[in-house]
Amino acid sequence: MSLLRRRWIVRAIAGMIPVAAAVALIADSNSLTVKMRDDCDPTTFNAAVGPGTCVGNGDTTFQDFIAELAKEGQVGDWRLNPDRTKVDAGTTITLNNRGGETHTLTRVADFGGGFIPLLNGNLTPRPECAQAPGVPQPPGPNNIFVPSGMTMAGPTLTTGGTVKFQCCIHPWMHSEVTVK
Repeated sequence: MSLLRRRWIVRAIAGMIPVAAAVALIADSNSLTVKMRDDCDPTTFNAAVGPGTCVGNGDTTFQDFIAELAKEGQVGDWRLNPDRTKVDAGTTITLNNRGGETHTLTRVADFGGGFIPLLNGNLTPRPECAQAPGVPQPPGPNNIFVPSGMTMAGPTLTTGGTVKFQCCIHPWMHSEVTVK
């Protein structure tokens, strides 16, 4: 291949890179990934709560989890990212559970307690999280259960305004999305 032809190919490819990057940005502009995180130690969580509660490889023991929850009203390593963001109408949420426990993404009118009384502190349980005291809502489009290590489709945000999501298991895990 001639030097002139090689230069032409290199220039053509270099010219395509910005176009490919722009296409990727456009494709991603209508999606939001919400990452669910925790740091559960499987040995102590499974002993305290039951087998399979934690399948991760975290370092926070169940005792340390309860102590931090009692002191702070939340546990910092259990969180949703982003906790606040802005998106365009039509954005679809993808859920990515990077923790060792199951979490929910539940659309709520206001933040509050979930369906595990021990984890609520003094928060009043949200009606979106419980049909009756101690009875969890079943999985559905507004109450999505995401097992550890799973990535799955979430809701599409179609109308403007502020949308609040929380985990009904760990109610301090929440995210506020402003839809433009």
